[in-house]
Amino acid sequence: GEEIDSLQKIHVFNMEKLKNSELRLAEAEQKIRELALNIKRKEELIKELVRTGKDAQSVSRQYSLKITKLEQEIEQAKRELAEAQKQLQELDSKELRDIPEKVTLQKECQTKMESAKLKVQREARELEHKVAQMKHQQSQIQKRLCEESEKKKQLEAELQQDQQQIKVGFFLFPYDKE
Repeated sequence: GEEIDSLQKIHVFNMEKLKNSELRLAEAEQKIRELALNIKRKEELIKELVRTGKDAQSVSRQYSLKITKLEQEIEQAKRELAEAQKQLQELDSKELRDIPEKVTLQKECQTKMESAKLKVQREARELEHKVAQMKHQQSQIQKRLCEESEKKKQLEAELQQDQQQIKVGFFLFPYDKE
C-alpha cells in the first residue's frame, strides 16, 4: 500500500512537472511566434526606410538638373545682352549719313538690351527662388533621412536582439515536435 501511495505521489509530481514543462513550452512557442512577427514587421520598416532614402536621392538629382538648366538659361540671356550691347557700341562708332536709320537701329538695339536685361533678371529671380526652395526641401529631406537612418539603426539593433532571443529560446527549450 505504501509503495502504491508513493508511486501515485511520484506520478502526480511527474504529471505536474509535465504540465509545467508543457506550459513553458507553449509560452516559449508563443514568444517565438511573437518575435518572428516582430522581426518581420521590423524588416518591412527597414525596407521602407531604404526606399525613402532612395526617393530623397532621386529628388535631389532632379533639383540639380533643374538648377543646371536655369543656370544655362541665364548664361544664354547674358550672352544675348552682351551681343546687344556690342551692336549698340558699333552703331555709336559708325558714321551713318542717314540719321533716322541710325536712330531706328539704336532703338532696336536698346529694346534688345532691355529685353535681355529683363530676361536675365527674371531668370535670376526664378533661379534664386528655386534654389531657396530646393535648399529648404534638401534640409527637410536631410533631417528626415537622419531620423530614418537613426530609426533603421535602432530597428536593426532590435532585430538582432530579437534573433538572439529566438536562438536562446531554442537552446533553453529544445524539444522534438513529433
